[in-house]
Amino acid sequence: MSAGFITGAAAPVSLSRGSELGWGLVTACLAVATAAVPLIHTPTFYFTDDYQAYFMPGFLEIARLIKAGELPFLTPRLFQGGAFLAEYQYALFNPVSVLLYLVLDGFARLDQAAAVFVLVHVGLLAGGTYAVARVVGVSRAAAVLAGLTAATSGWIIYWGAITWIPGLVSTAWLSWATAALVRAYRAPGFVPAAAGAVFMTIASGWPFSDAALIAGLGVALPLAFSTGRDGWACARVALAVGLGGLLAAPAWMPLAAAIGTSSRQPEILFHDMLSTPLAVILAMGVPVWPETWLGFDGLKMHVGPPAQYVSWWVPIALVNASRARLNEPEGRGIALLLAVTAVIALLAISPGVSQLRWPFRFLPYVQIGCTLVAAWFATRDRWAPGRTLALVAIGGAVALARDPGLLTLQIGLTALIALTAALALRAEGTTRLTIIAASHAIVFAVLTTTMPVNEQVGTWPAPMERSAYVAPSLRPGDTILVLHDPDYHRTALAPPAQAALFTELPHSNTPLLTGAAVVGGYSPMPMRGFRAICMWRGGATCPEAAERLARPDPVTGASTLDLARVARVAVERGQRADGFAAVAGPGWTRRSGTAAELFERVGGGSALPGTLSAGPPGFTVAAAAEGASSGRYAVASPGGGRVVWARAWYPGYAASWNGAPLAVETVNDFLLSAVIPAGDGVLTVRYVPAGLHPGLAVSALAAIALAGLMLSRRRIASRDRTAFAA
Repeated sequence: MSAGFITGAAAPVSLSRGSELGWGLVTACLAVATAAVPLIHTPTFYFTDDYQAYFMPGFLEIARLIKAGELPFLTPRLFQGGAFLAEYQYALFNPVSVLLYLVLDGFARLDQAAAVFVLVHVGLLAGGTYAVARVVGVSRAAAVLAGLTAATSGWIIYWGAITWIPGLVSTAWLSWATAALVRAYRAPGFVPAAAGAVFMTIASGWPFSDAALIAGLGVALPLAFSTGRDGWACARVALAVGLGGLLAAPAWMPLAAAIGTSSRQPEILFHDMLSTPLAVILAMGVPVWPETWLGFDGLKMHVGPPAQYVSWWVPIALVNASRARLNEPEGRGIALLLAVTAVIALLAISPGVSQLRWPFRFLPYVQIGCTLVAAWFATRDRWAPGRTLALVAIGGAVALARDPGLLTLQIGLTALIALTAALALRAEGTTRLTIIAASHAIVFAVLTTTMPVNEQVGTWPAPMERSAYVAPSLRPGDTILVLHDPDYHRTALAPPAQAALFTELPHSNTPLLTGAAVVGGYSPMPMRGFRAICMWRGGATCPEAAERLARPDPVTGASTLDLARVARVAVERGQRADGFAAVAGPGWTRRSGTAAELFERVGGGSALPGTLSAGPPGFTVAAAAEGASSGRYAVASPGGGRVVWARAWYPGYAASWNGAPLAVETVNDFLLSAVIPAGDGVLTVRYVPAGLHPGLAVSALAAIALAGLMLSRRRIASRDRTAFAA
């Protein structure tokens, strides 16, 4: 097999490093400028749903832990979702992400921090897509258009950028990994760079990018080998991916170790939820496409977000393409890319598989693949006027028929696209592509202005100033508890109550912004023990949660309220607040806040230091030192017995007594505990994520193998130069 299978043997692309980097930077700047347009009218555009409630509070907590000299693998401030490394999506082994977390911590406003993080990765994705386009034979101007289009396409913006931010981050790195793998196919010297890019993709914390990479290779390598028979080139690609995956083992092995203790089960019940309708893929050139989705609100038609929209020119370029070009030497690489895209499209429209629920998350890889193929054809085949304008008109008409209420918007956008298509038909070369790029940016601006939110997910009018989130007055080690229904934060409230809602009754991970420890939090894979208090993945609870929390545990004889050192409870007004008052007992005071009912324990929580919560009779602590993931205590216990911490258990906790290991147990369903012997001694507890040490060992071996490969390549190159000189 020849390198021409990937890059085009008949017309190889000349890749001058400096020139290509410059044009890649231009592409990134164009994409960033386009993506920044929504911030003009909606400063909070890139800060909704999970980005608000899960990711940004976690990013800032990671920055706080690092600045405090702690490894950010665990925060004791979140009982649910506090094992950051095992959560995977926080990308703790992606050095660029972690560096950006430290930068974000310097912002006074949350929405500004969120926008900066998004725009950086939009630029990375645009540059990476440009690189892929160039190595598969796309002209420079068309590659710029492809990068701009891919980085500002519908799914990337309305899902990856504003809510599921790891989807954007990992897709950005996947584009660079794809370009590097193609180069590794062509030349052995690119294997280390390809392995590094694969590492960054996997370390970015989005399983769907990992799955897309695996699925793509599963299609591409057999096809490449069967066509060209160059086994060594295919082996280099497989080696680069394998080394990259093993280098990233510390990122994914803790997830693999923890998922068995999670209440998250493989996708069975809702396997059709958010599976991509075929029409969504076919409508990639229609800006507004009403579609019925089985989503979070059940089976419902949604007008927005325009997640299906890539750009109007993409399907036009594909429809006008000459299929015969795919059989030519320079077209074989694009044929391979088209095959990979088709397989990933099948994944997007199929039911969820195991833990890969909601398969529409494969949609961005389909959209980017189609964009690259369209860019390759765009400068090779002329567009037939009749076919081009008919496609624009049919798309607009069908979309309008699906929802006649969009008459003005649909007619306006269809007319704009038709006018632009007519201008493009009259232009040639770079002028034509410039017209298309300008129109793409204009349509993007119109869409993000008319649809400034993703109506399929939640957005909360929370305070954007970090100074608004003030920690309640608690003793070190004490915690807060927040009790509310899942939809309470979406309930219409008076403006003063709405403003106070997120500081008095912080939901999901937003308590991290206050600096308080919370018996709650948001985790897509919560530990099973939280089911006992019917706490869901976003921290919301059922009405019976108060009674369950106040109920004495049969093992410890104490309630979870006591052992978790809950000193303050914020409760949704109404029956939930009255229910807590009925079970809390006389040791609590009650007052009405602006948005919630607030209960405070008389005298605070436990008098023990740090996060220690309870010990056996006569238990005393002479000295204590704690960190985020460890504790060391000089204690005396005349009769020995059970010690409990106000910490949630995660796989990886270990305890010792005078250096001898102790069995770590859970009590009250999710609290950390150990039984100590009688006498004086040093009690220690330490958290090292399960799977981390094996992951580091695997990563070290992969790094050694990669270093050996690089040294071997250098020796061969040096020997060849010596032989040539002789």
